[in-house]
Amino acid sequence: MLDEIHRLANPSELLKVAADHYRDVRVLATGSSVLGASARFRDTLAGRKREVWLTPMALADQAAFGSASLSHRLLRGGLPPFFLADDLPEADLQEWMDAYWARDIQKLFRLERRQSFQRFV
Repeated sequence: MLDEIHRLANPSELLKVAADHYRDVRVLATGSSVLGASARFRDTLAGRKREVWLTPMALADQAAFGSASLSHRLLRGGLPPFFLADDLPEADLQEWMDAYWARDIQKLFRLERRQSFQRFV
């Protein structure tokens, strides 16, 4: 299990070696951002990988948890910790937004005005 693999300088090299030389070993590599991963992957790994997209909760998922309200989804988002909380955990949401901003958006797009981005979101 390799979590946040996109943070490595050249993650495709590690995965390529694992696929080519350790065929009996299954590697589960995760990353929180496709955008972050694509900038560092230097090899397509064609024929060596399978991708699984983990998305936020869908409307059908919401119904399974007792709420299919669009307003609930818009206010809470689709990430399970925020969607399922009894009250809106503002500090947790802000921490997630700060991390998302710092790790993904700001680095990838070289944005400087965090407040403008948050108003946009």
